[in-house]
Amino acid sequence: DRFMSVQEAFRWLSDPSQRTVYDGIGSKFGKDALYDFTDDPILGKLSEVTAIGKVMHASHMVNKCRRELARGGKDQAVRIDYNQKDKRNRFRKWGAERISWVRDFFGAELRRVLDYPRVIKELHPFERLSVELSLHCHMQEGGLAFGKLMGALKTLRAKVTEEGSMRAYHVKRAERGRDATLMADAAIEELYNIMLAHEPVIQQFSEAQYCIFQTPCIDLDKPTVVFVGAPNVGKSSLVRSISTGRPEVKNEVFTTKRLTVGHIWHFVRGTPLLVQGQIVDSPGLRVGIGGNHNLFDQLTMGSLQHLPTAVVFVFDPLSWYTLLTLDEQIELRESLRNQFPKRPWLDVITKVDLAEETDLGCDEDAIKGIERLSALYPEAIKVSALEGTGLAELNMEVRRLLEEMTRVVRQLQRAKIRQMRLGMAREPVTKEALSMRELV
Repeated sequence: DRFMSVQEAFRWLSDPSQRTVYDGIGSKFGKDALYDFTDDPILGKLSEVTAIGKVMHASHMVNKCRRELARGGKDQAVRIDYNQKDKRNRFRKWGAERISWVRDFFGAELRRVLDYPRVIKELHPFERLSVELSLHCHMQEGGLAFGKLMGALKTLRAKVTEEGSMRAYHVKRAERGRDATLMADAAIEELYNIMLAHEPVIQQFSEAQYCIFQTPCIDLDKPTVVFVGAPNVGKSSLVRSISTGRPEVKNEVFTTKRLTVGHIWHFVRGTPLLVQGQIVDSPGLRVGIGGNHNLFDQLTMGSLQHLPTAVVFVFDPLSWYTLLTLDEQIELRESLRNQFPKRPWLDVITKVDLAEETDLGCDEDAIKGIERLSALYPEAIKVSALEGTGLAELNMEVRRLLEEMTRVVRQLQRAKIRQMRLGMAREPVTKEALSMRELV
């Protein structure tokens, strides 16, 4: 009966016409008024980089141009002007217009992707780090540098524009109408050949663009918990165990090279709200605050510095498979906690199955590490992703963190709404979490 009443209340409050009744009053479910939750994007998503569509391959571009030109271009703009009485001028004009249309068609397709430098410069700091890391991994896998590809496409666009303009100029001054038509056909084929000759460059750019599209999309309107720790301590296994995230799991360091986002549903106490939270698996940290961070470290630190997130710090009591000893892991945890003292926090000791008695005995080093960590952090949860030990307790604690972050996100949303009502929200919405991260 209690469950059904909660579900009925949730359906009632999900009605948009009923949300406005209790908006901001908070007399029924508490002063936080979390029940006036909305699915409308207020803080926004970190997905601006995907606004630029995927570039077509050169062969696809040429074929599309052929089809459009055969139909007379967009809005039938490239047609023979029979109002022109002079036949020579009529075909001069038609030939020049066809060349200009093909030139502008390729130029528009290339101009769209050449807008990447401006878009990346205006990205949210966290999303910029994600894009840089994706392109760095693409280069390590044998791809060309993104800057060189952009330079090659810029040169290609300039060449197409110059060749098309020069050919159109000569067609306008052809001696006969037949010559103008033949010259225009040859010019269009030349533009096609130029594009097809640069097919390898466009394919390389398409592969780099695919890596950019693989960057995680963080929704600032959803509560977020990020798993942090040294490399190969078992963060990915825990994320797979409690959320929909499917990060790659291997017995080697730096398996996780980008953020992986999973989701989990949770109720907010005192309200009938069922809210979707985000669980983020981050690359392993080698050094703490002020250290020499590589791109992987910068991405993990960016998820803490630039996003309103709760933190789950994962310890490995047996440091055989990690880059950091137990002392270094403790030092890393303390440096992060000192940097973010107000952040909702949870300590987790993983791989506790190593301390269990087996036919081959138990690992004394693992037992000593668990005992030391338990003494330093009495509230830490002991889990094993292999045997499922402590996963239920971890699941409940992560939901508690998500509940806290739901209240923080709601505060950020309200602050944004107030700014929008006062006409003060001039900066991009995605900057709001950065400027107000002191709340967490």
